[in-house]
Amino acid sequence: MKRLLPIVLFSVAVAAGQDTLKLNQPVERDLPPGAAQSYTIQLNPGDYAAGSLDQHGKADMAVILPDGSRMRRFPAAPEDGKRSFAFVAETAGTYRLELTTAATQPVHYQLRLEALLPLNERLKPQPPEDASPRIQALRTQVGSGKADLEGFWRQVAQDGTPLVEAIDKDARHQLVTFLWRGGPDTHNVLVAGSFQTGGGALQDRAMRQLAGTDVWYLTVKLPRGARFMYALSPNDPMVLDGPHAAERQATMEADPLNSHRWACPADASKYACQSMVELPGAVPQPWIVRNSGNPAGEVHKHTIKSAILNNEHNLSVYTPPGYKTDGKPYALLVVFDEGSYLETVPTPVILDNLLAASKIPPTVAVLIANPSQETRSKELPPNADFADFLAKELIPWIHGNYHVTSDPRLTVVAGSSYGGIAATYAGLRHPEVFGNILCQSGSFWWAPDHSAGPDTDTSTETGWLAKEFIKSPRLPLKFYMDAGSFEYDAGGGGGGILEPSRHMRDVLLAKGYEVHYQQFIGGHDYLSWRGTLADGLMYLMGDSQAEAARR
Repeated sequence: MKRLLPIVLFSVAVAAGQDTLKLNQPVERDLPPGAAQSYTIQLNPGDYAAGSLDQHGKADMAVILPDGSRMRRFPAAPEDGKRSFAFVAETAGTYRLELTTAATQPVHYQLRLEALLPLNERLKPQPPEDASPRIQALRTQVGSGKADLEGFWRQVAQDGTPLVEAIDKDARHQLVTFLWRGGPDTHNVLVAGSFQTGGGALQDRAMRQLAGTDVWYLTVKLPRGARFMYALSPNDPMVLDGPHAAERQATMEADPLNSHRWACPADASKYACQSMVELPGAVPQPWIVRNSGNPAGEVHKHTIKSAILNNEHNLSVYTPPGYKTDGKPYALLVVFDEGSYLETVPTPVILDNLLAASKIPPTVAVLIANPSQETRSKELPPNADFADFLAKELIPWIHGNYHVTSDPRLTVVAGSSYGGIAATYAGLRHPEVFGNILCQSGSFWWAPDHSAGPDTDTSTETGWLAKEFIKSPRLPLKFYMDAGSFEYDAGGGGGGILEPSRHMRDVLLAKGYEVHYQQFIGGHDYLSWRGTLADGLMYLMGDSQAEAARR
């Protein structure tokens, strides 16, 4: 009788169709046509259950609540194979997974419960998936009571930050870990950098504290060769908008553990600086470094009054070494945002180096200042008056004061961001003057009815200038364009730089224009543009077409 007892009990379970499903103990059976088989799971409110159903045939699965009502249904997959399921318990009790089939042939399946997490486990903070090996090792040492925190910080001070670590089996990316040594009054530390976009939650940019230590850290996975700037904001207000968001300007500072500062004088306060990172593999920027062996050009200061704009613009005019007022006229480069392209992007140094290496013809460069930030936002996005000022007032002034070409094939108009779209529009409106467009991270998201900024939504049409080129006949223009990998449209509303730049490139190519487009691993900043300016000049001015024009 004892030998029969297990057989009788098993038969009752199959007849009732309700076996208990246990974690990582798969059940493999055949489901007869028209039959139903059920498996029970005991759950508490908030418990998460997940698993897979590997079926050969078509079987539906339903999750039945303790009161007998159906909670969820997972219909049969169209093809054989594994499919996943997941649900969260609403109340405490016995839940059933019920399998049914309408097939005329038995369905063979394997059912597996792969995860069962109570609510408190689900909500417990977890280390990020891409965790720094050094932070993980320190976490283990802290847990065992063997951590040497002072030694850790001494090594970090010696090596500098952020920490850069390889990723196993991923040669295209690296782990980058930002660090902050906190104190009793440290509540949070925000990382703000050009490797980030405007989308996403602020919490995703906040450091975590390694429990029981003064170590605050944030690890991100970035492409190998990235170049970016960043700053840290301890005790940040952690809001994007509103009056408290302005506090971020008071708390933001350069990383005290990173000796590489960006765009600030040597004696500047930490609050006036940002930190710079160039990951291993970053594209070299050889043309931005002054070579004492190369002759240097001169920079002259001027002011031009505009009747069209009813204002004045300061100018800096670069003349190349050995500049003469007779002989062959010089090629001409017109650049917006004078201050930035004199210092942050060292345009005179770049031109000196390119000329010494015979990469471009002898060139005069005119750098145009903005009367104010407000004026810049009004004049640089496609503005017919500003484009006319360039063609009808600035260019005649240049010809009257400097020995430069009138050939549009040797004339380049250049800029970044708003300056990039301004350069492109100037070429569209006045191709008889500007034959070459050098556009760095152009703001092609811009549209007349959404001129306040790139944070748009899908109710607003963007890409106005691309549509203007579609309507226009092909013009005698040549383009260099670039954009950064970190300039993508995180909001999904048509803003950003990367996607609109690609769209503009494709429109131009479809119209038959000669376009060189390149993508750098960086963000919306001069740190990358200072390197790609030389790329654009060499492409537009250093080819056989320019040589033919010089002859």
